[in-house]
Amino acid sequence: MKLSTLKKANWIVAAVLLTTSGTLITSCSKDKNTAIEQSDDHEGTNLVLSISGINESNDDIKQASAASKENRLNVQSFSDVDVVSSVETNTPYTPASELAVKSYSSSGQVAASNTNLRAAALGDGVKYRLYLLSADGTQVLSSQQYTVSSATPTGTITVTPGTTYKWVAFSYNNTEDITAITTANPTVTVDNKDLLYASGNITIPNTPGVDVSLPILFEHKFSRIGIRLNTMGVFGPITSVGTIGLSNVSKKTATINVATGAFTPATTSTAVTSLSLSDFTNVTPGFADDKIAYIYTAGTDQLTGVSVSLSNVAIKHSDNVDRTFGSTTAITISYGNITPALGHSRVLLANVVESPLTVGSGASAVKFARSNLYYTAGHNPYRFFAENKQRSDANSYFAYGATTPAKFVNLADRADPCALVYPANLWREATHADLAVLTTGNDLLNGLLSSLGSLNIALTPDAPAGSTPGKTGTAFNYAQYTTTAGSGNPAFDAASNSLRFYYNGQLARLNVLPTNFLTLDVSAVQTLLGGSYGQQAALWAKDAPGNILGLINLGTWGYLASTERLGVDVFGVTVAVPNSEYVKAKGSAELLQTVSLLGIDVLSSSLKNVRCVRN
Repeated sequence: MKLSTLKKANWIVAAVLLTTSGTLITSCSKDKNTAIEQSDDHEGTNLVLSISGINESNDDIKQASAASKENRLNVQSFSDVDVVSSVETNTPYTPASELAVKSYSSSGQVAASNTNLRAAALGDGVKYRLYLLSADGTQVLSSQQYTVSSATPTGTITVTPGTTYKWVAFSYNNTEDITAITTANPTVTVDNKDLLYASGNITIPNTPGVDVSLPILFEHKFSRIGIRLNTMGVFGPITSVGTIGLSNVSKKTATINVATGAFTPATTSTAVTSLSLSDFTNVTPGFADDKIAYIYTAGTDQLTGVSVSLSNVAIKHSDNVDRTFGSTTAITISYGNITPALGHSRVLLANVVESPLTVGSGASAVKFARSNLYYTAGHNPYRFFAENKQRSDANSYFAYGATTPAKFVNLADRADPCALVYPANLWREATHADLAVLTTGNDLLNGLLSSLGSLNIALTPDAPAGSTPGKTGTAFNYAQYTTTAGSGNPAFDAASNSLRFYYNGQLARLNVLPTNFLTLDVSAVQTLLGGSYGQQAALWAKDAPGNILGLINLGTWGYLASTERLGVDVFGVTVAVPNSEYVKAKGSAELLQTVSLLGIDVLSSSLKNVRCVRN
């Protein structure tokens, strides 16, 4: 869009701007202030605006999901859920497409691109105002408001050749209108808004008709205190929250002289005691399992003993199961002391994660996930099933060392799929030592043996037949263990409140897996599992291949449980004792084989379930 000049008259031109990242800005306001005089000789000399974005380089960049090392994770436990909490110094944002952001120099020229700058794009509908002032900043010559839009490409403001202007760009980073200042009153008072500011001087060349670029890179002026709620660790979007309380959080207003940038915070603070779910926005558009709300303050005094309290946090699990946390006791997350800093961020991150079931105590305690791991490509792909039950879902059977189901990997590429459950490195795959708390011996498994009786040499009886829940007919369909912590959780059903390993079976080693395995329905998977489904609980251990029970170099551990009956010798024949069923569980050793698929050597193994444990 090009706007013609009004000759020998006062004028204000509304112009539009396309950001360097492709964001478009169009004029939405036609208010006027002191006009700039424009003569016939200078018609066609334009100031061309562009938005480089918002500078997000002032803060240290950290991994927002969680610390990358397990000893940095801060886990707080509550009656029905755990929270991995941290104070981050960066906020999530949508980056401008050009990471090498152009900035403006005081000499009026576009400076060289700075690849260290991280710029956030202004969203559609955001309003900002551009003020043109005299070079010394004492006279307001023009004040024009614009709206970010993806409908109009570029725009211009007509200016006078040979003139030096001071320019100021001002925004609340939202859809609110912005005050048009005057020479007599250049101040604006701002309360709890994301105040964006940029300014500089620009000299227009003497030659008429030459366009001059003005890239604008905004800076945050207030401190941002972010409250970030993430439920990816309980595998579902937030559908409602009863209360969101804040303790020892406050904000201050400030008055800013737009012309000079002088900043005067208020002398008193106002407490912020609560937020509502409507105050939050999705960090990733379309996904409500990660939300953030901001409090903007001009204060820099330390906030002592900050905490966030949540109650009745309702989610919809990825398996379409409704679940509520904090229904009996509020979840109160402590963050300690927080010191706001102008232009910087402090984000109080609360990763709500599933609580474990604990076996043993003290140094020997092992914290198990409540159900098996499964994988679904796309958003938040690594999850625990919503309900622990017998199932033959293809996406829960993993080859040894694989991070995706039904896929062989080579030795060098083996990895831990549990470590990829959000937040990263909170969980890990169980080791042979972890599983040893559930077994009393080991056995050799050369492939998948057909005789259940020959698989087990050590016994871990759960309970006599007829007294253990889950008994089906004359056989059990799971192995169950006594836990020392985690049971009785009101957010879970009885099966998920017990450490149960259902007899989901295992798929015998195949050199080549069926190409359509992951698309098979549960009955087709059961057919492939053969007699092991309903008869065995089989899990992988994390241990690296080694010399295990005579399996040289490529032997690895697992867990295997099945239901057996006591037998008595009658004239040399072993006869099963009626109603004497018990569960046998042992550590199994399996030989891995190297095969070549598509010219790549991979480890062939059986497919088993994976049960994660806490780091």
